[in-house]
Amino acid sequence: MGNKATPPRSFNTIRHSQTKERAQRQRTQRVVLLSIFVILGVMVISLLVLGVLSIANAIIDSLPEETTTEAPNETNDPAQILYQQITKTSADINSGVLLMVNQNLEYHFPSISLIKIYDQRSKVNGTNIYQLASTDYKLQADAFDAFDAMMLKYYELTEDNSIKVSSAYRTLDDQANLPGTDIEPGHSDHHTGYCVALKYNDGTDLEPSHWIFENCHKYGFVIRYPEHKSDKTGVTEYTHCLRYVGVAHATYMQKNDLCLEEYVELLKTSYSSGNHLTVSALDGNSYEIYYVPASSGDLTTFNVPSNYSYTVSGDNHNGFIVTVNLSAPNA
Repeated sequence: MGNKATPPRSFNTIRHSQTKERAQRQRTQRVVLLSIFVILGVMVISLLVLGVLSIANAIIDSLPEETTTEAPNETNDPAQILYQQITKTSADINSGVLLMVNQNLEYHFPSISLIKIYDQRSKVNGTNIYQLASTDYKLQADAFDAFDAMMLKYYELTEDNSIKVSSAYRTLDDQANLPGTDIEPGHSDHHTGYCVALKYNDGTDLEPSHWIFENCHKYGFVIRYPEHKSDKTGVTEYTHCLRYVGVAHATYMQKNDLCLEEYVELLKTSYSSGNHLTVSALDGNSYEIYYVPASSGDLTTFNVPSNYSYTVSGDNHNGFIVTVNLSAPNA
């Protein structure tokens, strides 16, 4: 038997197949077109973003650089002082290197440590580098150390050992039995142990231009009673008396021609309430100095550094003086 012939498709079947194929092509074309549009859109957006970033960078580069300010309590600045509080009593006002003793302010004789000069003074090859009118003379330890260092330097420069200590620390009885003075017991600055009077060994006065008077401030001493300041100190004809106050204060007092009374008054009126005096001292250190008024009660609480070495001195009147060594940070 022969093969049967495939029956021919109807017109409707062929038309349906063509329509289906055309629809499939149209879908494929739409997908391709959509993909092209998406790709073009992404490219346009990317170009726009890059353009905006370029413009922004150009604007930023044209701006001046900003200056950064450290927060007040940051420790990146080595000179930044951080504070803590301490409390002092009213009795503490009566001790320290800057206390004033004069005709108006009486010394209260706090407990102090005294060095007997005769036992501790330096010698060079067995020779005393300065003389003593009395083997009983004493000074406070810090005053003695500075005085002895000064006299050692003077002897090294001159080999002159003719300078004599004619007075140092005085008790009440010492002052009461002192001939030729109108300073009452309790009102002599010699009571503090910070004063030392000098003469030549033969009893004559040192010249005003003597090396010791010209250089004593480098060791923390000032002339206690300058003749032209007698209206402030109440004392005349005692220019050979040196007073230990520390190098920072002596540097400023000498440079600005101030006696002790003037200096303490300046600190009280101008360097309290956050305003500090800055001093570059001759010992190579930098200092900040400020005054703290005492409270009306027995206790006074105030700020002192926690990250720098400091000292506190009473003024023997109504306040405290804080001296901060900015060259001596605490470990």
